[in-house]
Amino acid sequence: MSSKGLGRGLESISELAKDGPDLSSYVTLESKNPVDSPKVAVLWMIFGSICFGTMNALVKWTSINADVWMIIFIRSLVIALAVAIFARFQGISLKMNDPRKMFLRCLVGLIAMILYFSALSLIPIGQAVTLQYTAPLFVALLSGSIIREKVSTSVLISLITAFFGIILIVSPDLDSIDPNALLALGSGFFAGLAYIFVRDLRKTDSPSTVVFWFAAFSVLGSVFQAAPELSSLTWEMTAALVGIGVGAGGGQVGITMAYHQANAAWVSAFSYLTVIIATIYGIILFDEVLSTKIIIGGLLIIGSGVALIFFTPSTNE
Repeated sequence: MSSKGLGRGLESISELAKDGPDLSSYVTLESKNPVDSPKVAVLWMIFGSICFGTMNALVKWTSINADVWMIIFIRSLVIALAVAIFARFQGISLKMNDPRKMFLRCLVGLIAMILYFSALSLIPIGQAVTLQYTAPLFVALLSGSIIREKVSTSVLISLITAFFGIILIVSPDLDSIDPNALLALGSGFFAGLAYIFVRDLRKTDSPSTVVFWFAAFSVLGSVFQAAPELSSLTWEMTAALVGIGVGAGGGQVGITMAYHQANAAWVSAFSYLTVIIATIYGIILFDEVLSTKIIIGGLLIIGSGVALIFFTPSTNE
């Protein structure tokens, strides 16, 4: 009875078939100097955030009658089929060129999704999404040791600030720790690892390849657990589960289109709209109320994430 939806990616990360934070400013790509349109970029980002927020709400709703494996299976199947059809019509090869790194990306991504979907069924959506959005912070913290990228002093200050925000959310009374919140924090950690592997895979594999194989891996990783319950799915539940996959795909389209329309660092700041939209869903649909300390902790994490975007090297986009 656990479930949840996870979230988004690095800049080239049309690659991520996840739902969550966006780390485009961590990727340096050569610019083709397109004409920027900030207003259009914001509209696309709003669209993407609504899709991701809706996906999170659907995950929480379906978690009442479907477990995490069923949610992962249907969601991933929808995305894998969509990417396979798109690749076929576009003549894009989905052959992987670095199986080892692809496996690691898929493994940590699946772990992140399991933890996040589980957390969403147990804690308020706004709290879960905020903690999952610590992924960019973990990327900044871990990238130096994993892919040998320098972490500046300003980035470390952002990480320390976010750390205090995490404490307020995971342990609002500063005495006991909420184990369910730790699930969401863990999803942020593993999502950060997944983003780092995605960043490395950009050297060998296309975004479509990364998205497809992560979805296919997740299908294989959940089909045996989900299979016994497939025959008992109602049409309503099936529609909601498919909607989770559609929401994840729509969110990715929105994010990708936004990056095509404006500076990546500037656009990334708007990715945190997902937290706000998901929180609104929680209040309206599930009568969720966040404490003052959790709200302050969330603001510290979001503020650090936005600051982190502008502390990273310019991508000249």
